[in-house]
Amino acid sequence: MVYKSFLETVTSRLQILMGTQAEVSLRQIPKNNGVILDGLCISRPESSVAPAIYLNGYYEQFQAGVSIDSIISDILAVYQENSHPDETRFRNFSSLPMARRHLVFRLISTEANRDFLQTVPHLPFLDLSIVFYLLFDDGTTCFSSSVDNEQLQRWNMKPEELLPLARANSLSLLPPVIRSMTDVVRDMAMAHMGEEYDPDWMESLLTEQRSAQPLYILTNTAELNGAGCILYPGQLKKFADAAGSDLIVLPSSIHEVLLTPDRGFSHYSSLNTMVSQINEEEVRREDRLADHIYLYSRENNCLLTPEGDWAPVPA
Repeated sequence: MVYKSFLETVTSRLQILMGTQAEVSLRQIPKNNGVILDGLCISRPESSVAPAIYLNGYYEQFQAGVSIDSIISDILAVYQENSHPDETRFRNFSSLPMARRHLVFRLISTEANRDFLQTVPHLPFLDLSIVFYLLFDDGTTCFSSSVDNEQLQRWNMKPEELLPLARANSLSLLPPVIRSMTDVVRDMAMAHMGEEYDPDWMESLLTEQRSAQPLYILTNTAELNGAGCILYPGQLKKFADAAGSDLIVLPSSIHEVLLTPDRGFSHYSSLNTMVSQINEEEVRREDRLADHIYLYSRENNCLLTPEGDWAPVPA
């Protein structure tokens, strides 16, 4: 079954199941880096809120052998879990008083998002752009919404005025987390191997890794848009001081970056090639941040690109 037929089948089957209780429709939803995803919306007459359930991933499951019946059951379960949001809060979500508490920021590629950037307030940072969104999470319901130029005009604010507010909220709502790659590998092995996990074997493996260049993952507690943590005040400086060196920053995705001490032995061009290849082969297009490394100068508290462009980071 080709993708278009898959979309039509899922939509029509769900409409039959929902009957007159709701209208099932498809919407194309723009995402990061020019990616367009197909969102299925189930709208009830009494509700003004219809969260989108993306079908692109479900088609990959279908191609891997998962049945249409199983996919539809899963979509219904997702819908039922999210079908009763607090609409009062949602209606007020984009108001300025709410924005002052829920405005956060993220980093995206400038070149890959030029069309999108024309529609939203943003600030340049090297070859990246800082954009803003509203995040609501009360433990049971979680949703987000990009801040566009129209909202900024209603608020009578400038992009420069959004950043201090968004940075403070990001620190509070999405605090940073740094973990060593060895800890991540150990936790993944324990989760996947279960009773077959051998701590002695794992320790010997990690000892070899520790003798190589150490790697650390910087993200936030939600592990969403965590690359923005490089612009949290003092975040890179504190880590670099603890390491006693400058840093190499590898942008593994918009959700996280990898940090490693820059001892002066690294071949930056080889690292740039590695980042680009991993992006092409392993990272979904909408999750890519940059195809090259960044360098952090501990002395100057700034980030540099391989071309020599630089920008200060918050102290």
